[in-house]
Amino acid sequence: MRAARKYLDPVLLSKLGNMELVARCVMEGFYTGLHPSPFHGFSVEYSDHRPYQPGDELRYLDWKVLGRSDKLYIKQFHQETNLSAYILLDSSKSMSFAGEGAVSKVDYGSFLCAGLAYLMLRQGDRVGLTLFSDRITNWIPARSTRAHLHTILAALQHNEVSGKTNIADTLHSVADMAHQRGLFIVISDLIDDVEELYNGLAHLSYLRHDVVLFHVLDHQELALDYEGLIEFEDVESGSRIRTFPQSLRDSYRQRVQRFVDDVARTAGEHRIDYCLLDTSEPLDRALIVYLAKRKALM
Repeated sequence: MRAARKYLDPVLLSKLGNMELVARCVMEGFYTGLHPSPFHGFSVEYSDHRPYQPGDELRYLDWKVLGRSDKLYIKQFHQETNLSAYILLDSSKSMSFAGEGAVSKVDYGSFLCAGLAYLMLRQGDRVGLTLFSDRITNWIPARSTRAHLHTILAALQHNEVSGKTNIADTLHSVADMAHQRGLFIVISDLIDDVEELYNGLAHLSYLRHDVVLFHVLDHQELALDYEGLIEFEDVESGSRIRTFPQSLRDSYRQRVQRFVDDVARTAGEHRIDYCLLDTSEPLDRALIVYLAKRKALM
């Protein structure tokens, strides 16, 4: 398990450079270290047919049926659940923050996106990607072809942070664009108007979408372990303040914990799965949360 977690280490992943390599390392490390039980029910056993559609992978053609009937049919598997998943990655300027020796929140979120997309497409799900800040900067519709993975990884590779956070408008927009019930995976530091955020989440819940909320924070944002006189800068507004962090560390941690608890409670009220992620920790916890959610939908 220790060796597997090495390939889930965000700092190590940041040194690879290529997002396709990142995705492969994330999933190989995850599969190596995963206890068998979370995969119970994710069978690849053949179960049925459906008519061939343009864009389907030819390796799933049933050649015996073709020989008998001269018709094109695709093999379906027990894992194929017609799930449409939409990954939403916050790419606002606040996501560029990285404590000393850590990766930025947007890089951490991108590695998570890459691993999830790899896993979903391997399971036969449709997956889409939305990059946003104060507006949607890139929207990739949900598809299930192998080539679609390269489209998603290229978008992550060339993504750049910009603007302020506006999660609510993005959630409303994407909810309106999704024409069928699906799984929404939101990855953000949630540094936004809290009431507007809750309204956006409630919109998804009202439309009966399933939602997983990954709350990504740097370790220093959680612990404030700085020493000495420090100048802090708001990366979105540019405002600055100089202070001795140790003098306000206890009250700061209490406020952060209240915020986290409030988000978790509100998410629970809307039947949304909430997971707090520290960018200093490996990615396996987030992937297991996703697998548990997917299993519940089967």
